[in-house]
Amino acid sequence: MSLMLGSLLSKDSLRRVAGLLWFDLVWFCTVAGRNDWLLVALPVVAVQIYLSSTRVGFNWWLYLQLLVLGLLFETVVVVSGILDFTGGFLPLWLVALWLGFAAMVTTTLDWLAGRYLLAALIGIGSGPMTYAIGSRLGAAELQVDEYVMWLIYGLLWGLYMVIFAYLMKRNKRPSEE
Repeated sequence: MSLMLGSLLSKDSLRRVAGLLWFDLVWFCTVAGRNDWLLVALPVVAVQIYLSSTRVGFNWWLYLQLLVLGLLFETVVVVSGILDFTGGFLPLWLVALWLGFAAMVTTTLDWLAGRYLLAALIGIGSGPMTYAIGSRLGAAELQVDEYVMWLIYGLLWGLYMVIFAYLMKRNKRPSEE
């Protein structure tokens, strides 16, 4: 029991939980506040990026790949007519959200490297939920029935997280395995 508690309270576990909690603040500032809260959101996102980038093993090239992939997926969804974001095609608050997400995911979900099925399940389950909540907060307007959004975003987020797990595995240093 104490061994299990010790691993839950390890430095890595606490770092990951702190990173996820900080990203919750990023998400809230960008999605709930959108452009009205950008003066708050941008420093919060900057802290997320800074904290992630100072972690041993952080890779700017990986960060950029994950950021571009996320924005590409958002572009596909908007162009496909699945939803419209409040504030424009790819509003600044959405770009800020992705800047924070790409930083967070590389340092808090790094344990998913090479775990493709688990990564896909996490993406399928959590991705669409954030968009459903965001649309209820007024961050986007669904252009299709909600179940269609869940299916499309479930597929996209499952794919995103599998690609993430692949890129994380490919970018891991031998000392991290």
